Amino acid sequence: MKKKSKKFKKPLPVSTEMPDHKKHQIMAVAKSHLHAGPLPPPEVLIKYNEAVPNAADRIITMAESQSAHRQQLESEVVESDVKNSRLGLLYGLIIGLTAVIGGTVCIVSGYEAGGSILGSTGLTGLVGVFVYGSRSKRKEREERFKAEIAANAT
Repeated sequence: MKKKSKKFKKPLPVSTEMPDHKKHQIMAVAKSHLHAGPLPPPEVLIKYNEAVPNAADRIITMAESQSAHRQQLESEVVESDVKNSRLGLLYGLIIGLTAVIGGTVCIVSGYEAGGSILGSTGLTGLVGVFVYGSRSKRKEREERFKAEIAANAT
């Protein structure tokens, strides 16, 4: 298969100058409006009311119900996080105590090396989990604090 080469013609030079009778002034105007929030501005609500009777009231009711729904979900998430945190602490305590008690039983039974390893591993694991958890919570609180400061600054 042979490739065919295409020859391109050079473009003709374009004159930037126009004759006097064809000169026009062109002006472009751009307008933008930014609105943030759950509700449109009052002017827009008035226009909705003119288009559909009682539309503004329906829009406001919709925003209120959405806000209530979001707050309910946030509340459920917080409750779930607290419950999970308590369960994690309880299970961690059970596992740690089991390891320490098991290590103690092993030592009393004459298995000092195995009991020491089991007990110290359980205790070290518990301390490590609590230290890691407290550090991550502190870091999360600091980040939230910085975000609140940044939000209040604007």
